[in-house]
Amino acid sequence: MGTLTPTFNDQPKVRITDAHEPLQDEPYPTNIGQPVIGTNSPPPVEIMNDKPTEEVPGGPLKVAIIGTAPSSRMLAPYADKTWKIWACSPGNMNILPRVDRWFEIHSTLHWPENAHYGRPYLEYLKKLDIPVYAQPIYANPHGELPKATPFPKDKVVAEFGPYFFTSSFAWMIALAIMEGAKEIALFGVDMASRDEYILQRPGGYYFLTECMRRGIKIGAPYESDILQPPPLYGFCDSTPYMRKLMAREKELKDRIGGMKQERDRLVVNITYLEGALEDLDYFKNIWGGAQEHRYA
Repeated sequence: MGTLTPTFNDQPKVRITDAHEPLQDEPYPTNIGQPVIGTNSPPPVEIMNDKPTEEVPGGPLKVAIIGTAPSSRMLAPYADKTWKIWACSPGNMNILPRVDRWFEIHSTLHWPENAHYGRPYLEYLKKLDIPVYAQPIYANPHGELPKATPFPKDKVVAEFGPYFFTSSFAWMIALAIMEGAKEIALFGVDMASRDEYILQRPGGYYFLTECMRRGIKIGAPYESDILQPPPLYGFCDSTPYMRKLMAREKELKDRIGGMKQERDRLVVNITYLEGALEDLDYFKNIWGGAQEHRYA
C-alpha cells in the first residue's frame, strides 16, 4: 500500500518542500488559520539531490520539531542542513536520520514502574553526541545525564506564563520562539488521541498562535492533524457538514440502542433457558431411573 507522501526512507529520497522551507505558500498552508484538509491532491513532492543541503552560516533559525506519529515523522527535512531538527520521546530512539537537539522533559524515567523503557532510554540519551535538554534531576554532574543541559523552565515560564505547557512540544516551541526562530514546522505531531486532544492540544494551539502573533512561519504536512483548528463553538453546529455529522451520530446511537435492547432481551432469555437446562440436568442425573425402580 502506497504512502500519501513519499518518505525519507523511500528511494529516491524525497522531501515535500523547497530546500529553504518545508511548506509552500500556495496552496500548502503556512498558517494555522488556513485549511489543511479537503484538498484533491497531496502536497508537492520534489526529488532531493544526493548531496545534502549545506547549512547557511548566519541564516534564519528554522526548527523542525519531531514527534512519533508515523504518518509524518519521516517527512521532515533531515537532509536540509538549513533546518535544525529537534526531537523528543523514547519512541524516536534509533529511528531519525539526523537530530540536532534532544529534549526529555519527564523526570520519571528511573521510577521502577517505568524501568522497562526508561532505563534503555536513559542509556541511549547518555550516548548522544548532541545537546540533550532535561530536567535538573537528570541534567547535573551526579544525575543520570551529567552532560545534559537543564531545560530553562523558569525563563520560559517567565516569558509565556504557566498556563499552556501541556506537552513536550509546548516547551520545545516556546524555546524555539525565545531563541529567535523564524520558521517552526511540526512533523510526527498529531495530538489526535482523546487524552492528547483534551489535555495537550490547547497548549499546542496557544504556542502556534503565539508564533503567528510574532510573525513566525509555522506549518506541518498534510499527513498531520495538528494544524486542523477545532470547531468554532456555537457557530459550527448549523453548518451543513456538522449537521450531517450530528445526524449520522444520532442514527448510529439509535441503531446501537436498538441492538442493546435486543441483546438485553436475549440475555434474559438465555439466562432463563440456562436455568431450565440446569434444572433438566438435575432431573436427568438424579431422577433419570425413576421409571425403572418402583417402590411400595
